[in-house]
Amino acid sequence: MSIGEALAQARGQAGLTVAEVSQRTRIRATVITGIESDDYSACGGDFYARGSIRSVAKAVGADPEPLICEYDAVHRAPGVLSAVSLDELVPPVQASARRWLNWTTALGLALALALGFAAYRFLAGSQHVASTPPAAANHVTTDRHGGRSGTPTALTGASAALRGHPVAVHPARPLAGPAATVRAYVTAINGHHYARAWRLGGRNAGGSYSQFVSGFGTTARDTVTIVSVSGDVVTGRITAQQTDGAVDVYQGTYTVDNGVIVGFDVLPAG
Repeated sequence: MSIGEALAQARGQAGLTVAEVSQRTRIRATVITGIESDDYSACGGDFYARGSIRSVAKAVGADPEPLICEYDAVHRAPGVLSAVSLDELVPPVQASARRWLNWTTALGLALALALGFAAYRFLAGSQHVASTPPAAANHVTTDRHGGRSGTPTALTGASAALRGHPVAVHPARPLAGPAATVRAYVTAINGHHYARAWRLGGRNAGGSYSQFVSGFGTTARDTVTIVSVSGDVVTGRITAQQTDGAVDVYQGTYTVDNGVIVGFDVLPAG
């Protein structure tokens, strides 16, 4: 049985007329009649003939694959493209499009993640710079007599403990909090561990290291009382006992960043 005979028989069994098949497939009735007579001249070539056979077969309930194979064996002209119908071209194109979209989506997601990470690093660095407290050079401190000075000379007692000078040294190991840093700073001074006191913040208020150390020549002992803590700012009260028996009291704020006192604003208590 030829292709045309098989399609005509299937149409008869389905109870359909040529006009009804034409309406279902959008194929002209003259083309369907030609196919049922095994005349494919009106189809316009192998590409369209194979597509028409497939559409008519589906409309009348026949299996199109054996019919397409027979057409290729008997009627198809030589060449690869002539053996491909529109129905056979669409699925591979859709699959390729899906694969392309999948790759595009994956690359877009990777790019978005990379840009997001870069933006996070940039913003985090900007916030860190913006949140760094000003150096103690911008703060006003006093000596034990209450006189304001920008450069310490022979400071004594707590006034020397409250001052320092910026210098490029390795930062001290962060302590358990701003208040702990202030206590450790005063403890280092009392223990004559001036290098540690320097690293904990003594370098951040003015003067050289030698001036910082010599300023404690008449200091017997400093006692610190933490009044309050607000974020990185510690309000403290220093009682400084001198070697001659005199006692001086100072109160003010210490700004702590990463375990180091970076700002002093301390005045004699009235």
